[in-house]
Amino acid sequence: MPSHSKTNNRISIKAVEAYRANTYRRNRPLTTADQAIKFVRERGFIFFWPIKDVELPSLWMAVAGDRPVASEHDDPGHVTWGWKDQMLGERKWYYAKLLRKKATLVSLEVAPYFYALTENYGDPDEDYLIQYEAGRLKHENKRIYEALLGEGPMDAVALRRKVGLTGKGNKYRFDRAVVELQTDMKILPIGVAEAGVWNYAMEEDTA
Repeated sequence: MPSHSKTNNRISIKAVEAYRANTYRRNRPLTTADQAIKFVRERGFIFFWPIKDVELPSLWMAVAGDRPVASEHDDPGHVTWGWKDQMLGERKWYYAKLLRKKATLVSLEVAPYFYALTENYGDPDEDYLIQYEAGRLKHENKRIYEALLGEGPMDAVALRRKVGLTGKGNKYRFDRAVVELQTDMKILPIGVAEAGVWNYAMEEDTA
């Protein structure tokens, strides 16, 4: 932790910024997936990309430095995307859209504390029904969760077809439901399938 003044017991802004620069790895970039795994364990939880007005470390910053996320797909910083996809389903960390409904990486040691803050009380076959009956789970969320409970992992294209949310008009509803289910730690992405227009679709499963 940054040192503090002995006279007023206050930490200076300069000391805080120096601490953040060091622990966020702004000047000591990560270069391998193993280093990224260690970084997540050290910090406990981080964002995948930096989020405006939220002061937390991110994998992007730890690799690319303190700069905006590049729009060019061949930017060296986007090695983070490959690491993220590579680790899906590997149980090296917990990845889902959690904090602020944004992509978050959580160490396996810290993930149980996140889970304890959800409405999941132990029985995945019953908890969601209690939420649904209480009006705290949307109908499409329920259908998606039941599809994964009953049939196991599915890529986004197959899942949309299974729950009857195909077509442009239903894309927002489907995407919103997936994010909300991830945020409540009911489902999570476990892989990438060659499906859809871009041959790239997240494969989802129950958490």
